[in-house]
Amino acid sequence: MRLQDFLVASVGDDGHALPAEMRENIATVINSDRKTYRYMLFVGLLVSVTDQRLHPRCLQQKAACDGAFNARSLCAEVVVPFEKSTLKGRLGGSCDPYVSNPARLPMVEKNNDAKSSLDRDHLSRLYDVLEYAKNSNLPERKKLFRYAFSCVLARPGEESSLVEFGSFDKTSLGPGPFFDFLKAHTQGASAVAVLTAFFKLFYEKGTHVVAHPLTESGASPKEIGDIDLKFKDGRAYAVEVKAKAFSETEVNHACEKAFRAGIHRVIFAFGPEAEKGRWHEGALVNLWAEKGVELTFLSIEGALAVAMAVSDACIRVRMAEEIALVLNEINAADGVKAMFRKMFSRENERE
Repeated sequence: MRLQDFLVASVGDDGHALPAEMRENIATVINSDRKTYRYMLFVGLLVSVTDQRLHPRCLQQKAACDGAFNARSLCAEVVVPFEKSTLKGRLGGSCDPYVSNPARLPMVEKNNDAKSSLDRDHLSRLYDVLEYAKNSNLPERKKLFRYAFSCVLARPGEESSLVEFGSFDKTSLGPGPFFDFLKAHTQGASAVAVLTAFFKLFYEKGTHVVAHPLTESGASPKEIGDIDLKFKDGRAYAVEVKAKAFSETEVNHACEKAFRAGIHRVIFAFGPEAEKGRWHEGALVNLWAEKGVELTFLSIEGALAVAMAVSDACIRVRMAEEIALVLNEINAADGVKAMFRKMFSRENERE
C-alpha cells in the first residue's frame, strides 16, 4: 500500500477503534513541538505496516535486534520527499530529522537520554506505541498508522511564506532590516541565511549553493561545512560560518575536515559579533596553502554591505525572499522566523 493510499484512507480517522491510551499517546507526540519524536513515530508505524520483518523501534542498522534497519535513510529517501510534495511540511519540514540527538541511538528505549521531562514523556509514549505495534497483528498496525497519519493531516502546513512582500511598497525596502537581522542573536541562523542568499543572488547563474540544516552542519559525515558552494567550472568550496567568537583551532578543524573530504577550498565566514582572538589570519592562510588548501576569510557584514551598495529595491526584495526560503531550509527556530517577519514588516521598514 502506497503512502498516497494511506493518506486517502486516513482522512478523518478518529482512532475510535484503538485503545484510548494509544490514541492519547499518538495525538500527544504528533501535536507536540518536538518534531524529531513526530518523525520517529511516523516512520516506526510506517515500517510496521509495510514490512513486518522490520522492528518499529529500530533506529540504526547496527541495532542489536531482529529486523534492524536504517530509519534515517528510510526517512530521508521516502518520508521527506513525500512530505515536501504532498504534506506541505506537516511533519515539521525537516530535511534530515534523524540527525537530532533523540534519533541518534540504535533503538527507541525508555532509558535513552532525554534533556527534559517533556522529552522523557514523549520518549515513553513513543516507546509504548511502537512496542504495541510490534506485538500487534497487521490490521491493528494499520489502525495505528491511519490514526497517526490523520493527526499529521490535521496539523497546519509549514511551507507558508515567511514574509508577505505584497503588503508594502517594494520600492521602499532599504538596507536597514538586513543589517539588523544579521546582527540579531539567532544562534547563527541569520548569518547562514544572509550569506546563502548573497551567494545565490550575486554569484554567476548555475552556481550550486546549498545551506545545511543547523542541527546537521558538522554532525553528519556527508556535510563538510555550513554551506556547499560549487561553480560551473567544477570549483568546490566548503563554507564554515561563525556568528560568535572563534579560535584558530576551529579554523584548522574546518580546513582539516574539508581536506580529508577532498575539498581544497575553504571559506571561513564570520558575522559582525565574531571575535577571532589574538592570532593572524595570514599565517593560517599560508599554513594551509602549503598543505594544498586555499583558505579565505570572509566578513558576512562586508559582503552584505557590498550587496546593499550595488542593489536597487527590487534586488533587495529578492534577497529578502531568498533569506526567508533559506530559513525554512536550515530549520531555523520559529522565534527566528518571527523576528525576521517583524524586521521586514511595513511598520519596521526604514531606509
